[in-house]
Formats: sequence, C-alpha cells, structure tokens
Amino acid sequence: MNEAMHAYTKWADISDAKRTREFQAYVKNIADARYVTRRVLRIVDEQAKTHGLEPLLHQALLQVYGANKANGITVGNLAARLDVAAAFASRMVRRLEEMDLVRREPSAEDKRATIVVATEAAARKLAEIDDDVHHNVAYLQHQLREDERMSALSIFAFYVGLDPDSEIASAIRAASDS
Repeated sequence: MNEAMHAYTKWADISDAKRTREFQAYVKNIADARYVTRRVLRIVDEQAKTHGLEPLLHQALLQVYGANKANGITVGNLAARLDVAAAFASRMVRRLEEMDLVRREPSAEDKRATIVVATEAAARKLAEIDDDVHHNVAYLQHQLREDERMSALSIFAFYVGLDPDSEIASAIRAASDS
C-alpha cells in the first residue's frame, strides 16, 4: 500500500492522537488533491470560454443538463447546487435562455414552481466542451506522478465519505499496490 492510501485508511476513522501523527501525509494528500482539482477546473473553464460560455454559466448548464432530463431542475435547486443566491441563479438561467440553451417550463408536480430544462443545443454545446476537456485532461493525466494520483484519490475518497472497507476503497488500494 502506498503512502497516500495508507494515510487515507489511517485518517478516515482514527483517534485524535493517531491523526496527529499522520497529519503531514494527510496534508500532502490535500495539497495533491487541490493541485489536481485546480488543474482540471482550469482546463474545464478554459474550454467553456473557448466555446462561448463563462465558467459559471457552464457549471449552471452542467447542473441543468445533469438533472433528470424529463424533470429538469428548479432555480432554487440550481442555486443550491452552485452555492449561489437564487436571484443570481435566476439571472444565469435568463442568460442561458437568451443563448437558447435552456427553457423554463411549469412544474408538473408543483404548479407554483418553474423548472429549467436543457435544450438540444445545450446537449451539443456540452458535448463539444467535453470532447475538448477530455483531450486536455488526458494530457494532464500523463503529467501526473502516480503518488499525486493516489494522494488525490485518497482525499476525494475521504471527502465523499468512502468507507475504507468498501469494495471501491479495496480497488483503490489494490491499484496503489500494483
């Protein structure tokens, strides 16, 4: 087991005294995870701009399209997913409407609510952006050292609450041992 995975398995559910001893390895994992995250997000943001979308509009469009296609997403839920004020989310939806990437529809379940649904043009735009992101992230992957990959994975596993004894954690550990 490499140092990153060892730190994750030890950090996930241990006493404060032991956590203190593992702290440097844990912080290294955080640093690597933040590095990978920043690089990927920069790639995504740059590609969104290349395709005519500001990064936050791109994120909003991802949330709308990623919601159940038939049911869409409310502006309030979109705001929560983006961690922005509902009024700001509403302005973003208006801008996306002007670009013909989303439309507002009355909710079938709640007559007081309006849902936001992505258009086919949105699906095409997201696919174009994703194609370019995929190419650039593949290049980034080849630049990362194995220890950086495992450090980032271990932190993401911790952040999402992955049980260290789960099948996924076992697969990550097995990959780090090979």
